[in-house]
Amino acid sequence: MNAKKFSDAMSELDTRYVDEALNYKKKAKKPIWVKWGAIAACLCLMIPLTAFAVDIIQYNAAVDYLNSLGIAVEDLSDYSHKEIKEAAKTIDAGESNPLTEEILSLIPENKEPLDTPTQVTSEQIKELTPTMTREDVLSLLGDTQDVGSGIYIYLYEVDQQYLLRIPFASDEAQLGVTGEDLLKALVPISGDIAPMVYVNDTLYQIVDSQPNFADEKSSFNLLGKIENTVSSSEEPKENFQANDDIVGAAVYQYGDNIVVEFEGKYWLYENYHNTDLDGNPDGYDPLPNSQTSDEEVSEQDPAAN
Repeated sequence: MNAKKFSDAMSELDTRYVDEALNYKKKAKKPIWVKWGAIAACLCLMIPLTAFAVDIIQYNAAVDYLNSLGIAVEDLSDYSHKEIKEAAKTIDAGESNPLTEEILSLIPENKEPLDTPTQVTSEQIKELTPTMTREDVLSLLGDTQDVGSGIYIYLYEVDQQYLLRIPFASDEAQLGVTGEDLLKALVPISGDIAPMVYVNDTLYQIVDSQPNFADEKSSFNLLGKIENTVSSSEEPKENFQANDDIVGAAVYQYGDNIVVEFEGKYWLYENYHNTDLDGNPDGYDPLPNSQTSDEEVSEQDPAAN
């Protein structure tokens, strides 16, 4: 509905109903009891129904007008009929107020595109399913930077360490893969990542809170030594490989985790895919009195010490 049709709809309604009322009065005379009975019926039924009908017609006209400006009908659900009609009248008149500014902000073109990736967690990514559409993914993970040209390519930062690109060829296209599959396609963010060790076909990452292993060494089971390294911005992918300069460091099995001994100090590493968001193992609690001093642990990096 264009502006002219909207104005016509808003201005002509009252006149039409006035004409109907006048025509009603000009009907042929009836017996007095019939006339007053009909009038009573009209007073009880016609007046409220007419007011309701006017409101609905004007509201629908206002919604159609705002929709023609690019505002989705469902985005107007939080506004009352009165607010929508007033906003449409004000916008059509070329005027502005806080209400119209708020409603006009619902036009998609008025939303500034994000220029940085939105941060998400690997647990959120795991919730993605193959049948999800573009809107489903954005609803779950939130809006983010679109780096596509001609197609949608949404860029997310996962666990503050990796970048994930999720492409969609169209609005109707489905994701087509699971969240677990997407986690295998993560790309490390440029720069150093957390110290990691690859042992027995398993990737381990150093934990934030390091316990004091003074009374735990008897629980260690020697597995071998670190044989080679990769860049600190990469994940190790070969057994007894690290992304830290700790070649020769001894690696011990410690329950479900591993401990790396380097230059006389011990460092706890946990299965990377079982690490909590705080960088500690799932369900891990530091040992009693495990708060270490700066002399015992100054950083998370064994090589730096």
